[in-house]
Amino acid sequence: MSETMRELLQAFDALPPLEQKEMAGEILRRCTVDESLPDAALDELAADLFRSYDAEEDARAAP
Repeated sequence: MSETMRELLQAFDALPPLEQKEMAGEILRRCTVDESLPDAALDELAADLFRSYDAEEDARAAP
C-alpha cells in the first residue's frame, strides 16, 4: 500500500460516520463507471445513506 493510500485511509478514519458513508458511496460510484456493481447494490447504498441522513436529522431535532 502506498503512503498516499495510508494517508487517505487515516483521513477517512478521522471523519464522522456520516461523512465516511458519503465518502464510501462516492468512491463506489467512481469505481463503478463500468457498471460492475449491480443496481440493487447501489440502491441499497443510497437507501443506507438516506437512512443515515434521517437518523442525523432526528438526533438534531430531539430535545
